[in-house]
Amino acid sequence: MDEQYVVKVHTNTFLIRGREYVVRAPAKFDRITGELVDDKKLDDAAVDSANKMYRQDMDIISPEEIKKYRAAKNLSQRDLASLMGWHPTTLALYEKGAFQSEANNKALKALIIDRQI
Repeated sequence: MDEQYVVKVHTNTFLIRGREYVVRAPAKFDRITGELVDDKKLDDAAVDSANKMYRQDMDIISPEEIKKYRAAKNLSQRDLASLMGWHPTTLALYEKGAFQSEANNKALKALIIDRQI
């Protein structure tokens, strides 16, 4: 990392669908001014942490759980989307991290969790 910058733990608050999540994560600062500096990798990691907290709080199926289910059942994105009655783009977005609607989350939970029992 450039000597002009230093990485230290930073506390940030994220607002996700009206809910606040406080994340303590590494962030990049200008060594001279002390100002926070954009760093895509570190910033994305902090956002991912907040999203994970929101998913846990709201009991939302994660992208990893969807992918794991598809792999276990040997289904393509298109196959699972068809099974759910969704457009393939919808499932692709969920696997990339978009939050599913409450109804679609319930449907995924019914399929993925209930069938594992």
